[in-house]
Amino acid sequence: MLNDLSDIDKKILTVLQENSDLTNNELADMVGLSTAPCWRRVKRLEDMGLITKRVSLLDPKMLGLNIVVFASVKLSSHTEEALEHFEKAIRIYPEVTECYTISGSMDYMVRIITMDMQAYEKFLRQKLLKMDMVNEVHSRFAVTNVKYTTALPLELST
Repeated sequence: MLNDLSDIDKKILTVLQENSDLTNNELADMVGLSTAPCWRRVKRLEDMGLITKRVSLLDPKMLGLNIVVFASVKLSSHTEEALEHFEKAIRIYPEVTECYTISGSMDYMVRIITMDMQAYEKFLRQKLLKMDMVNEVHSRFAVTNVKYTTALPLELST
């Protein structure tokens, strides 16, 4: 799909990934278009599903959310019902900010953000380990945030 995008489209997406609060006039100036064609392009990118939503990114530290945990989860059962039950439950927990099925000896990688070690332990004991199908959880705690971005690497497309 990225191969079908013009350089202007990619520029619009790049700018919006950095600041979605820009007015259409500001965006048009930054990408070298007049306002009407810029608005049409943004609308088309939204209609194509490339722009799925616009959000505000919050500073977790300012909110007292000081712990980032990457938990590898292994299930005891791999039936469709067990997988669906786990995935449905994990979507409900606000502490879970990302969850992926993964290859290898574990089944899922879960990113959890919480206040402190005690809050993580409470989450682990009262939520994650309470699920019947969860067999193992291996937790790794982030020490230093070297890089964090929500921006996708559009320059990798040709």
